[in-house]
Amino acid sequence: MGTTEHKSMDVLISGDAVRECVIRERWARDTGHWDVMDESYYEDTRIAVGWASCSGSEFIEKTKELAVRSRGQGLHQLGPIRVELSGDRAFAELPAQIVMPIEIDGYAANLFVWERMCFRVEKREDDWRISEFRAVYLKDAVFPEYPQERISVDRDLLGTCRRSYQYTHYWSIQAGWGDHPDRPGVDRPELMDEVYRSNREWLYGAPGA
Repeated sequence: MGTTEHKSMDVLISGDAVRECVIRERWARDTGHWDVMDESYYEDTRIAVGWASCSGSEFIEKTKELAVRSRGQGLHQLGPIRVELSGDRAFAELPAQIVMPIEIDGYAANLFVWERMCFRVEKREDDWRISEFRAVYLKDAVFPEYPQERISVDRDLLGTCRRSYQYTHYWSIQAGWGDHPDRPGVDRPELMDEVYRSNREWLYGAPGA
């Protein structure tokens, strides 16, 4: 087998490993396999989503707490994964629809979120793991658990929340998960552009390199 064929095979194998890493982490999160989720991160992994900004290990603890405080695990419906490789680094992106059982202003509800998940995945010591996970927000909505109920929210507070993840932002503040107003979303295209620019810079080096 020639050099070109070897390189093509290496890229194929690495791409499959990156996809498996991302899918495994999301599966572990939804099914409560916390040890598997932990094995998907490095010690310095960083997470930035609409309700948390923390390390990978902290994210697991927050996810556990969320499952206890709400009515169980959220569910992720994932789209096809696009992987871009450069040596021992990879950028993986996939569309996702999330359903999260939550309590909002005393009401049992379900939060629906549409986003694009952006993962930095690295190979260190022959092992591919996630080094960063950021969510890019498209839209969200909230519905009561019981159809006969209507959710009453603080309209003034809701009006201060970003449109691309308005109910996620509102719920995070109300539930004590923190105020995270700076997440990339379609209502702030410059923040979205920065995610993709910084990821390409991380993947390939400084601009023009």
